[in-house]
Amino acid sequence: MRKVLAAALTGAALVGLASTASAADQTDFPWPPKDITPVHKTKAELQKQAEEFSAHQRQTFPVIISGAQYVTPGLWGGERGGQFEEGMQYMANQVFFRQHGERASVIMQVNAPGFFDRSPQEFCEHTTCTATVSDNQGGVIVISEDSAYHERDAHNFRPNGEVVWIQGSTQDDPAVLGAVASDRAYTFTR
Repeated sequence: MRKVLAAALTGAALVGLASTASAADQTDFPWPPKDITPVHKTKAELQKQAEEFSAHQRQTFPVIISGAQYVTPGLWGGERGGQFEEGMQYMANQVFFRQHGERASVIMQVNAPGFFDRSPQEFCEHTTCTATVSDNQGGVIVISEDSAYHERDAHNFRPNGEVVWIQGSTQDDPAVLGAVASDRAYTFTR
């Protein structure tokens, strides 16, 4: 079952990225969506969600990321791992793993509806976007790169106003980053 899920997510991202002619194709995605419902959680709710996110990372990263082993999620939090504030509107962590014998890591951030206020088009005006594709769930995935820092990001702009992003290196497959970012298990709305 896990392999089917990973193949579907990666396959959808690959098809979308392969068929994209330019990064400007879908950057006119309407943002922010109408009728955003802000989500404010208690520290206990945020901690519970962090534990669920970490368990999901341990379960899915070895399936989605080719060669990923020994997946070790860092602490989720805001400015610092493990620290939550009442009503926080985002959570981030760094995930460490071995990939084909080498150390690797990615950074993830899950933003509550309405917290990320730049549209895909505005976002691409301030960074180098290389692809923008449908996530096949009503949102878009924006792939961007910063060659000076050897970073590649995938931002998933969702119809409910959430934005989930993952940052890896320019060696990371953009389709795989897009598949992780568009995984609906990473959400503020449950």
